[in-house]
Amino acid sequence: MTNNTGQMDLSSLIRDNIDDILVKIIQFTHIRHCIIADNIKNCRSAGFVPRHVDVEDFAKVISVALAEHQRSKKLSLCDSHTITFSFGGKLDVKPEMDIAAQKLFVQDFRRYILLQKQRLKENIVNNKTACALLRHKRQSADMAAI
Repeated sequence: MTNNTGQMDLSSLIRDNIDDILVKIIQFTHIRHCIIADNIKNCRSAGFVPRHVDVEDFAKVISVALAEHQRSKKLSLCDSHTITFSFGGKLDVKPEMDIAAQKLFVQDFRRYILLQKQRLKENIVNNKTACALLRHKRQSADMAAI
């Protein structure tokens, strides 16, 4: 489900810190999907500049949060230069100009489109994996409660 800002509202799925991490991954991949899709959809628009989200920055933020969770059993989600965590579980991601894609866009449009398609495929796998992990975790918890 998506709210009026395009943000996926998955807060009702969060039961513990691991759920919270999985939901953040799902939210991130949703945002990334929208940006990649826009890179394809809008590429013929005047003044178009391809954008991307910093996957490595997000991975570092999540890695630090998981390390803190292992150490203290608390989840500390800290902002970075492209990632912001807001009250109520909202994840904000700051897209950046994709210089490598821009170069491909100008020099070899076919390869530019192939790059965007490859990124979409990778992102879909990441999203499906996080969704499956969350679903299996919830099913296991529900079975244990019976």
